[in-house]
Amino acid sequence: MEKKEIRILSRKSDLAQIQAKLVGFEINRKFPNIKIIYLTKKTEGDVDKYSPLSEMKTTGVFTEDLRKNLIEGKCEAIVHSWKDMPIEIEKETMIAGSLRRADERDILLVNKNKINKIKKLKKISILSSSPRRVYNLKDFINDYFPYNCDEVVFNNVRGNIPTRIKKLLNGDGDALIIAKAAIDRLLNNPFKEFKKLSKEIKNYIDQCLWMVVPLSVNPSAPGQGALAIEIKSNDSITKKIIKEISDPLSVTCVTKEREILKKYGGGCHQKIGITFFPTFFGLVKSEKGESESGNKFYDWSVINFNENNNLIAKTDEIFPKNNSEYKFFKRIIIKDSINKLNFLKNHCIWISRKSALPEGALLSSTNIIWASGLKTWKSLSKRGIWVNGCSDSMGEDFNPNISSLCQLPWIKLTHLNSVESLIKNVIYTYELREEENLPDFTNKKYFYWMSSSAFKLSIAKDPRILEAFHACGPGNTFKEIKKMLKDPSKLSVHLSYDQWRSSLINE
Repeated sequence: MEKKEIRILSRKSDLAQIQAKLVGFEINRKFPNIKIIYLTKKTEGDVDKYSPLSEMKTTGVFTEDLRKNLIEGKCEAIVHSWKDMPIEIEKETMIAGSLRRADERDILLVNKNKINKIKKLKKISILSSSPRRVYNLKDFINDYFPYNCDEVVFNNVRGNIPTRIKKLLNGDGDALIIAKAAIDRLLNNPFKEFKKLSKEIKNYIDQCLWMVVPLSVNPSAPGQGALAIEIKSNDSITKKIIKEISDPLSVTCVTKEREILKKYGGGCHQKIGITFFPTFFGLVKSEKGESESGNKFYDWSVINFNENNNLIAKTDEIFPKNNSEYKFFKRIIIKDSINKLNFLKNHCIWISRKSALPEGALLSSTNIIWASGLKTWKSLSKRGIWVNGCSDSMGEDFNPNISSLCQLPWIKLTHLNSVESLIKNVIYTYELREEENLPDFTNKKYFYWMSSSAFKLSIAKDPRILEAFHACGPGNTFKEIKKMLKDPSKLSVHLSYDQWRSSLINE
């Protein structure tokens, strides 16, 4: 492939330059003889540092000025944050590819010096320039924040990431919501010239409490976390080079997100979040927001895995009919575990369910708390516990992806005799004791399981249910049940009990 050099253009910010260098780095890994020249340019969005993005009339405020240079032949490629790209791209240029996508989620930073004020006033002021984040964060704060906030106020903020965090620490607000991918790239990039900046950002983060906001309640802006590599449409050589470093799955996910956003009209003024992300069981879609006409929508679902989506059931044929019917075990606290937890410091603690953290356990503030899902998170927050994030009920295999924020060892809180899992270090905080009166499975043909322990107990009681259709959430429950079924095609994944029930019954 004959190409001696590639000029890569980006915005002037440190983050934009890091993103451009990440692309250049990957090109040189594949093609070490190609010289990479990095160029920078200010855009309209960089010059106007005060207008809220949602009120700026021009599309492509961070991209159009760069694109002109590409068309004029002043560079061979531009590296954009894909979320900044207009929905419609004119024919002179094209998106040739993307590196593997970084974290799609947002992160909430709260100034530690403002915690007492938040508690006293029951009010929190959050810096954000995104209508999507404002729309999603109000309910999130009410449900998952450990301090009662009767009032949630949002104030506009502009500037690069270091500037925004400085504004937070200087008292412009109590909290700041930003893209986690930006923080990760600033903290964890391989380039020597940005090491001082990385240390500076880490020092800022250490002055904050942080929460990674789950995609199920706060889907990202379409394309967030992904880099769009724009080239001239007729540049076949650069196109081939970019194709060699591009991640097809990331491109597929972002393309799907942008196609949906296009239906809503596009633009950063929209209160719309759309994320597709890959898992071992297929693509998951999170779509949430409010259209300009006032229509609210929400979709949190598996896209391309379930083989039994066309099943139709009667209410009497499903188990459980409701959550209260699902009773298999009493949970008995292991008292010795409380002392172990009280002395536990400097760990990332993965809490498998709300009962896995016994009442009376006083967790050190040196620990990072990670919940298995939203129900567990909500329960812990009501106990005044700061939760840093959750696995969105995806199981332990769903990477928390917080290594840039902390390097602490992981430990899991779960029940005695639980199956071995990804997290090897375990504290057993409770044991399961079988209920005296187990559920009746007569005439049941469709089952939803919330644990593999319940499934094992049930098939021992009534082996006939092995022939039925089964469903569960992802993670260890899915893996264990799949091992025990004669016909794995009769097992499907659903992200919640309610979702499974509604897929079977038209009510």
